[in-house]
Amino acid sequence: MKIGFVALPRTLATGITLPCEMLQAAAQLAQARGFSGPTPAFQVLAQDGLGEQVAGGLHLRAQGHWTELLACDHIFVPPLWGNPLPMLRRFPDLVANLAQAARRDIPIVATGTGVCLLAESGTLDQRVATTHWYYFSRFTQRYPQVLLRPRQSITWDRDIFCAGSVNALTDLVLYFIRTWYDEDIMGVIERHFSHEVSRTLSQPYYRLGGLQHDDEDIVAAQAWLLDRLDKPFSLQQLAQAVGLSSRTLSRRFVNATGESPKQYWLQLRLLRAEEMLRETNLSVQDIAELLGFSDASYFIRLFRQRAGVTPNDYRRVSRAKQFSVHAGWRTV
Repeated sequence: MKIGFVALPRTLATGITLPCEMLQAAAQLAQARGFSGPTPAFQVLAQDGLGEQVAGGLHLRAQGHWTELLACDHIFVPPLWGNPLPMLRRFPDLVANLAQAARRDIPIVATGTGVCLLAESGTLDQRVATTHWYYFSRFTQRYPQVLLRPRQSITWDRDIFCAGSVNALTDLVLYFIRTWYDEDIMGVIERHFSHEVSRTLSQPYYRLGGLQHDDEDIVAAQAWLLDRLDKPFSLQQLAQAVGLSSRTLSRRFVNATGESPKQYWLQLRLLRAEEMLRETNLSVQDIAELLGFSDASYFIRLFRQRAGVTPNDYRRVSRAKQFSVHAGWRTV
């Protein structure tokens, strides 16, 4: 598994060294225990292919140029020290390379201010994301099309993972270790790299449709909506179902999820549509009707706004990707 790390001036080296050390330790432990799993091969990729002096005065030796990001199986974009805007202006070619990698569905993990490199190219438009808390206001002003989730430390939307800080990145890497290897191996790595045991590693990230927050009444409301994707509802009906007033429900729902119940319900339906396009041979018209859209053209327009492609194009691309994975062209 080729894992590429972007190196820029003022990069925080821990955004590179920490994932490397954790993943390498997990791979070695898995090999010693006879478990199957990917063997990571790490590459630091810099502007000139030689190396980069990063935050703290350290010099990282590079194994290649940014253009080699497109040959990676996973890409990590570490955080930058200070204001990221000068880096965006200075390295537009890197922004373009990351956008091209995202279009090829290469999984990308961006941390803190490194998320701005993805947002700058439009890659995060209509996707959920998070970044370092200090930049929430400026991020929202500069990238209004990004579905920023300030309450979440980790997000995941269509192969793009965002971590708000290096601490959040640690949780995300532990999740990868659990997914790629084994829960026991994850536990060993966690004990070595963290002084406390995380309780969210089964799914540490937020994604649209997820239930991760601490408001139990809103979790119940989300579950109610999930069971009624094809049935229109009123706010009063939802409020009655969970025993809240309409006004209280609306306020707490937005606080917990960042969206109104109607917006959240629409996103759930579009996510289910993606799943049905990937896994069934139902026509676009049939999927629209099953999800309660009386007008297929309206459904297609909404789907394209979220996914960036039409339903038919999404089905063709997603199935081609599944075939290439099973055929062994790429290790995921």
